[in-house]
Amino acid sequence: LAFSRKQVLQPTALNLNELVGSVEKLLRRVIGEDIELLTHQATDLWTVRADRGQIEQVLVNLAVNARDAMPDGGKLTLETGNVVLDDEYVRRHADSMPGEHVMLAVSDNGQGMTPEVLQRIFEPFFSTKGDRGTGLGLATVYGIVRQSGGHLQVYSEPGRGTRVTVRFPLVG
Repeated sequence: LAFSRKQVLQPTALNLNELVGSVEKLLRRVIGEDIELLTHQATDLWTVRADRGQIEQVLVNLAVNARDAMPDGGKLTLETGNVVLDDEYVRRHADSMPGEHVMLAVSDNGQGMTPEVLQRIFEPFFSTKGDRGTGLGLATVYGIVRQSGGHLQVYSEPGRGTRVTVRFPLVG
């Protein structure tokens, strides 16, 4: 339902630093002992309006994908920050809106993805893991973020890792 944008959300005012702090223990169990979890949280982080449970699901799905991209261990970094998107940025990223946003980034130093895989990562039932995945994790992430008014940007290089940056509009 989330990737088809039909799930009913219950948005509330949300501080992403608090959310990251509350799911950190769960994420450590999910990613295992071979992966170091680092957090870089902005001070005075702005507030967004989003469904807490859904954003937690976004974090868990991105962490699981990162874990699977680092079978021999590595580093998973969660980062928050305040950003202002200008007209130039919006011109280059059609699904974004100008103004003040809160950024949540999930980065790993895993296997990375080819440009061909990157083009399809949010398609339902397309798995970045070949036949090991269902292809629903990133499609769900996409659906939740878009339904919450946010947008995503993914940067990845084979052998260098992946960074998924989510930006949510500031609560007015």
